[in-house]
Amino acid sequence: MSGLRLRDGVLSLDGKKEIIMQKCTADGNTAFHSHKFIEIAYIAAGKGVHEIGDGYSHPIEKGDLVLFNPDVSHAFRVNDGQLVVYNCIFDPSALKFAINKSDDFINIVYNCLFGDVKQSPVSKPYIVLNGADDVFPVVEEMYSEYVNKPSGYEKVNEANLIRLLVSIFRLLMNAKENSAGAYKNAVAGSAVGYMKEYYAEKITCDMLASRAYMSTGYFHRVFRSVTGVSPIEYLKEVRLRKAAELLTRSRVTVKQAAAAVGYSDMKHFYRIFEEKYKMTPKEYAGREE
Repeated sequence: MSGLRLRDGVLSLDGKKEIIMQKCTADGNTAFHSHKFIEIAYIAAGKGVHEIGDGYSHPIEKGDLVLFNPDVSHAFRVNDGQLVVYNCIFDPSALKFAINKSDDFINIVYNCLFGDVKQSPVSKPYIVLNGADDVFPVVEEMYSEYVNKPSGYEKVNEANLIRLLVSIFRLLMNAKENSAGAYKNAVAGSAVGYMKEYYAEKITCDMLASRAYMSTGYFHRVFRSVTGVSPIEYLKEVRLRKAAELLTRSRVTVKQAAAAVGYSDMKHFYRIFEEKYKMTPKEYAGREE
């Protein structure tokens, strides 16, 4: 198969940025297999059962869609006739082009669809969506682009992959009663990750909300419902923990530590530091571990 290699019974991608499309026809059961990439399988014809190595199974038919993460052993069992499946195969790194510092929506969508199984809306090692016919035009266009390879097809399918994920995400949110919880966890988790990476920069609740395409008030409520604190309170904790680490593990002054974590007002920094650690930054820097 073009773009794929088999090693020790496990499939992996040759190119991390490549998005591979396949159209497979099965008239019998497929063997259990796993791979090192994400796969989205759209059932274009037939009926069968999708099985997971750990004992999970789910009936599938025309119009259904299955998503599964890397390293999940799975197989298809054909009930009768033929099962026609379109596969979209890609490495998570293929999405990096679509996620920039100021826009977190695709990251949130990705985490909802392919995040920790324990946090997934279905609590299973895969997601099955019944009646996902609305995504087929995108899948079909991606397959045509990949097979015919017209000029610029890679860029077209990069954009189509985002269209596909967002379409699936919308279907999932509408299909599962408890999907709202998974979405809120993904929103809060992405905001936390942003704070931990960019704590030294100016960060506001408005900014975090706009990255998730939410109103500030709604984002604030979502974040607090997941973490138990406001976004600004959480950011303060991230910054103070990092400042404390700098003061004890690096040769920096209190002013340098404060600046390194995003504080220019030293009076304010001293006050919130003492509130948390019950000592001044200088006292904290000189204490014995």
